[in-house]
Amino acid sequence: MRALIGYVKTNPHDHVEYLARIEDVTSIAVAAGYEPVGVVVQTLLKENPSLVFGKGKVEEISDMVWKTGAEAFIVYNILSSIQQLNLERRLGIKVIDRYDLTLEIFEKHASDKASKLQIELARTLKRFPYEKLRASIKYFGERPGPHSAGEYAYHRVVGQLRRRIKMLEEAIEEERVKRTQQLLRRRRLGYPILVLSGYYNAGKTSLFNALTNLRKPVSDAPFTTLSSKYYLARRAGRRFFVVDTIGFAMGLDPRVIHSFRLTLDDIVFSDVVILTLDGSDSARLFNLRLRSSLQILEELGVGEDRIVVAINKVDMIGDDELAERVSIVESQFEHPPPVVPVSALKRFNLGLLVLEALNVADSHLKEAFAPPP
Repeated sequence: MRALIGYVKTNPHDHVEYLARIEDVTSIAVAAGYEPVGVVVQTLLKENPSLVFGKGKVEEISDMVWKTGAEAFIVYNILSSIQQLNLERRLGIKVIDRYDLTLEIFEKHASDKASKLQIELARTLKRFPYEKLRASIKYFGERPGPHSAGEYAYHRVVGQLRRRIKMLEEAIEEERVKRTQQLLRRRRLGYPILVLSGYYNAGKTSLFNALTNLRKPVSDAPFTTLSSKYYLARRAGRRFFVVDTIGFAMGLDPRVIHSFRLTLDDIVFSDVVILTLDGSDSARLFNLRLRSSLQILEELGVGEDRIVVAINKVDMIGDDELAERVSIVESQFEHPPPVVPVSALKRFNLGLLVLEALNVADSHLKEAFAPPP
């Protein structure tokens, strides 16, 4: 499906970062099966509350839709219901934001029950205000007035959505209870839990395979790992769990994080988080993805003292580039964590990474099980 990419830049002094955001959403769009045919960027101090873009720019976008044959308009900004509905009416094509786009990728790779439940909840939470607005326009517009047939029809639609959300939340909570019991059983074994986290395509699954000698499928497509993979590994005379988890994305909406708490619990309950970064990214993209990952970890309650940074794919960059990446990492922490350059492909520095991770895990376990003063 041919698609235009759009972004409203509200910081007029941003001459670099917005390019990384466009690059990011474009790569996800391609992975979702879209064919980008153009990019539209507008600088506004504040998003247009009804259209996101200015009215004149929307007319330009409409002309671009006609000239390029675009069938979808993908907006980096998170759209309100009225913004999405108005753009769809003005452009006459499918309109989605990065939230919707991320969920489309999730749906492509979802195979287990828990992932499917979480995706449906995330989508329903996002669609709820949109469907309420459509129902309001449809039913109150056609049959206005209190206690009219339109009002009853409107409340029927809203009620169905609310019941569906409640049902999904209850089903996910049941799964979460089961998963928590599994996590506690693993905890009782006494082995440290090392979780691989970070941005999609940073090489987490490749690193997981290198640490475990397994051959889990690896893909360049984002978000191919939706359900966590555990493996009890042994290195340097120690046994420990290695966990591969869902990849992060830039500006991940809090509603997605809420919906995926079932999967993200694996990060929350870990002893150490190995934040995996793609060293081959441009410095601009590397910095932006690092900050996005740290923001999500902070929202999950993961402190700096539980993080070890693995700069992956160092076989693809030179010493000066590596030094620059290390400097970027250290600048984002008040107390910089261990930073280990690794190559999952070449199996470089894996022993050092495990050693640093186990040291952090041991400190966390010692503090967690220390007797109260």
